[in-house]
Amino acid sequence: MMRFAAGLGLWLAGATPAAAADYEPGAPLEVYRGARADFAFRCKGCHGFAGEGTPGHVPRLDGFVGWYTHHEDGRDYLMRVPGVARAALDDERLAAVLNWMIEVYGGETVAADFAPYTAAEVAEARHRPLTAEREATRARMIQELRERGLIAPDEDAGLPLPGSEPAQPARHIDAP
Repeated sequence: MMRFAAGLGLWLAGATPAAAADYEPGAPLEVYRGARADFAFRCKGCHGFAGEGTPGHVPRLDGFVGWYTHHEDGRDYLMRVPGVARAALDDERLAAVLNWMIEVYGGETVAADFAPYTAAEVAEARHRPLTAEREATRARMIQELRERGLIAPDEDAGLPLPGSEPAQPARHIDAP
């Protein structure tokens, strides 16, 4: 009985603070539904819920993903990256996630003529996932967006392009 009580106490001590750490008493709990819930359960593990990505490993979505809507191959690219093409969601839900992602993380960077993704086009595109050519395709599009002046010469959404050096932080040198 003593072990059970100790185990229960440890479980409660471990579970309660984590569950309530960001909850303000009296505030309503957030509800995740639809595309937002699908993104939270399927995508945020790598891209982060704020769309911040993992520098050097997973590109940032926030403030960057909308730039792909300015490139002729960007729409197709976003549907065919492996994490999207192989997502365990039906085509309609996946199209909704892509549209939610563009709206939330693209903001003012989305092309004015961007048309929402449809389930039919997602169904067709995901049968051709980008694999070996993913990095080269991304590098080419980013270079072209740079050349058009849409993104800064050093912008890469936190995932350096193949053959490029990651940006080094500026060093402060004290004068003698």
